[in-house]
Amino acid sequence: MALPLAQELIFGLVIGSYIALGAIGFTLVYGLVNMINFAHGEFITIGAFVGYLAVVFGGVSLPVALVVALGVAAVTGWAIARLTFEPMNDAGAVPLLLMSIGLGLVLRNGMRAIAGPDRRNVPVAVTTYRFDDLGFFVTSNQLFIIGVTLFVVLVLHLFLSRTMVGISMRATADNERLALVSGIDTRQIRNAVWLAASGLAGVAGVMLAVSQSANPSVGFGQLLLIITAAILGGAGSPYGAVAGSYLLGVGIAVSVAFLPADIVALSSTMAFAILIVVLLVRPGGIANTEVRTS
Repeated sequence: MALPLAQELIFGLVIGSYIALGAIGFTLVYGLVNMINFAHGEFITIGAFVGYLAVVFGGVSLPVALVVALGVAAVTGWAIARLTFEPMNDAGAVPLLLMSIGLGLVLRNGMRAIAGPDRRNVPVAVTTYRFDDLGFFVTSNQLFIIGVTLFVVLVLHLFLSRTMVGISMRATADNERLALVSGIDTRQIRNAVWLAASGLAGVAGVMLAVSQSANPSVGFGQLLLIITAAILGGAGSPYGAVAGSYLLGVGIAVSVAFLPADIVALSSTMAFAILIVVLLVRPGGIANTEVRTS
């Protein structure tokens, strides 16, 4: 028996939440570094494993594990970017794209060689809140995932609008040359972007480890959805990425309720159907910003 629509909306908000955390970081890198980072999924995987290790072997609570994963993923992503992407800044978009594809493959197989292919579940206590009169239930994990994402979005908004670094990021994204002649250290801004994007990917990884599992392909498995959400929202727009992620998540979850059971595995196809429809109507996405070619 299909769950009520209200229940599917809850599932959609959860899906949209961890997609949003990944899509924000992805679109920050796109907007300021002008590259499509196919290794972004591996930064998510790093966060998933760090969160798992922190809870299981470190014995810390889930919120503490979230902070640990954010820090470790941020520093790791920044270090990897300094070693691989930064020396190629002037090489152009295509070499950077190819580098990110190769780097993602190396990182993914490296983590598989170290950790093995097994799935690891994060052992956290789950409380279920039932609202039978309204036709849905919600778990403490789901509330945690949605709440963390909304908190991150609020902090991001304050960061981009109220801090000098955030304002400099927006200026650099709009016109890097003008920002440079205005006295903004664009190299430091790039470093800040890699730290923020990788840290958010780490948080997304913990969310995925909680809702699904930690495994070497957990981030890569969400990469196409993250890219779709970023383009759907308007490439380069963090706010658009959030809107696109929730539209995508709700669309996927609601479509599952109406798909026959034997093709429910194809529900992710709805993500791309939604993308095609939106881009046909509004090529610049929700934020009306088109994908750059250079």
